[in-house]
Amino acid sequence: MSPLTTALISYWHRLPSETPAVRRKALDTTRERIRAGLESPAALVPFALGDVDDAIVIAATRDYVAAALDLRTATDEAIAEITDWVRRGLALNRGAVFGALLVLGEERIEQRLAGLRLTLSTSEVETACRAAGSATGRVATFVREWLQLLAEGAPQRECRALAALLDTRPSVRAA
Repeated sequence: MSPLTTALISYWHRLPSETPAVRRKALDTTRERIRAGLESPAALVPFALGDVDDAIVIAATRDYVAAALDLRTATDEAIAEITDWVRRGLALNRGAVFGALLVLGEERIEQRLAGLRLTLSTSEVETACRAAGSATGRVATFVREWLQLLAEGAPQRECRALAALLDTRPSVRAA
């Protein structure tokens, strides 16, 4: 069994008995240990993949990318690894991972996420929008294109969530 698998199984065993506040404290401790050079950024992966709490998943995903990758020089393989968390459904909270990756504003990540955005469920789209917070610049362009793709036949909840991310009113389709 890989070390990651072992770490995830251990995390999942604790998940039902630990409150989000306890898990956030554990995440903060892990961040401190990484900053001190006592742990590898890989110690953040169980939080990113194995938790259900939006705030924990978002923070762990962003911190992992920041600690493990210099996005200016990251290899395509490294970019593929983190976007595979969404593509392969490795994260329990796929929407939060998607949103956390989207707001990084990195072109290669956006290119990979573009092919995945239509695979998200309505609740995952809503979570991704909450995770992203607001859309400006590259992220706003990505979201506008996403809305255009959803123009016909998309659930209204998805359109409303994406439009709110742009701080615009969603268009109302004829019934």
